[in-house]
Amino acid sequence: MSEAAITRERVPSDRDGLIAVEHLGYRGKRYEIPCFDTTGGHVLKARPEDAPPLPSADESPVVRCIHGRWDLSEFERPRRPVSLGTLNAKELEVFTRPDAVRVLDMPIKLPDCDEYRLPRALAQFAGALQRIIDVEHTLNPHHADYHAYLTIDQRWVAPHTLHREAPCHVDGFQGARWHPRCYNNHSYTVSDVLPTAYYVQPFQLRHLDERLHDFFWEMNAQVADTDESFRWQPAEAELTLMDCYCVHRGVENTSPTPVFRTWLRLSFEERRRVFDRLGNAHNPLFDYDWPMVERDIEQLHLRAYREDDDPSLSVFPWQDLSGNPLPRGALKTKPRLRRRAPSATTPHADKA
Repeated sequence: MSEAAITRERVPSDRDGLIAVEHLGYRGKRYEIPCFDTTGGHVLKARPEDAPPLPSADESPVVRCIHGRWDLSEFERPRRPVSLGTLNAKELEVFTRPDAVRVLDMPIKLPDCDEYRLPRALAQFAGALQRIIDVEHTLNPHHADYHAYLTIDQRWVAPHTLHREAPCHVDGFQGARWHPRCYNNHSYTVSDVLPTAYYVQPFQLRHLDERLHDFFWEMNAQVADTDESFRWQPAEAELTLMDCYCVHRGVENTSPTPVFRTWLRLSFEERRRVFDRLGNAHNPLFDYDWPMVERDIEQLHLRAYREDDDPSLSVFPWQDLSGNPLPRGALKTKPRLRRRAPSATTPHADKA
């Protein structure tokens, strides 16, 4: 795609610690890229002695695989994210302050650096991040080999919509682009409301071809095969650790009124996995200059393994059932993850 297809607009900001916001768009997607100042940033360092009690590698597949290499067979082992406790009332009050800056995959730690550098405009998230960092340095003795990428998303979620639209998926999937394989992604997340849904079931994926098939659409289909009966959700404001084999999806706001949601993710990726997608945020507290490139899953032209399955399971949320782009403002397409209507007698894992 030519540079002419990229739209940019830079808007000055009067928020403390934020110089401007760049609005960028390409291939029908829009990004807000914050431009932070370099004064008064927060430097966080690990305090492993403050980490909560944690499961062992024998007790949790997520802990066992925290520094393992990508292995598709791990999807066949059901796994639930590791609970790290919940934010208390005081922490939650700070975490959910309105007007938070939206940030997409911004590095706050680089490999071989033991400091986590947070622009001062994001100070409200320092407490939650400190808890995460303490756990990471307790569980992963190889933390020096990793980047830490921060994503923050806060907004009103309208009734019958999702905060972050996506099919069933994992973070850190390694497709045909990544050979030899990298160490596994692992991510820490927390949201004050509408906690993410996880599917604690085996997924059979080794028969797919990574050069041809969209694995996320097959995850949709296998969740639908079970009518979401293995769905599990953490509590509101619960910090969790997942790895790149934890299949998950956002949940719909089923209330009749909008819900205000604050969501944070800190992802750890090995040094080779530079997040250079155009639209990701830049951290001015580090000296780096990555060429940013357009990158979307649509560019790969993957197809569904089950070509004759329910079409809602094999299109992107921003497409109609034929795969055509939806008009701006239209409701996103939702995958039908239950092939049968739920009954009152059907057990459901998210009640656990």
